[in-house]
Amino acid sequence: MTNLEETAGELQAAHSSGKNAVELALLSREKLGAAFGVISFIASFRLAFEIPLPVLQRAQAWQGFGWGGTSISDEEFSAIISPWLTQR
Repeated sequence: MTNLEETAGELQAAHSSGKNAVELALLSREKLGAAFGVISFIASFRLAFEIPLPVLQRAQAWQGFGWGGTSISDEEFSAIISPWLTQR
């Protein structure tokens, strides 16, 4: 099992225990450590929740990641990601 698969499993478990989208994003960053980046964020959420790539590409602009350029707020991030979390 890869780090991404392990992280995806932990994200699913955390969501089942009531974590919201922002908390899941922070958990992803914590679990992946130095391997965390745009690609690993997208991959782990895609594996965990089958979120479409265009949705994740918009979500990666979240201010909490600090990847520069245009950023979106916690509320915008949650609005983008949350609908996909309830489908699993």
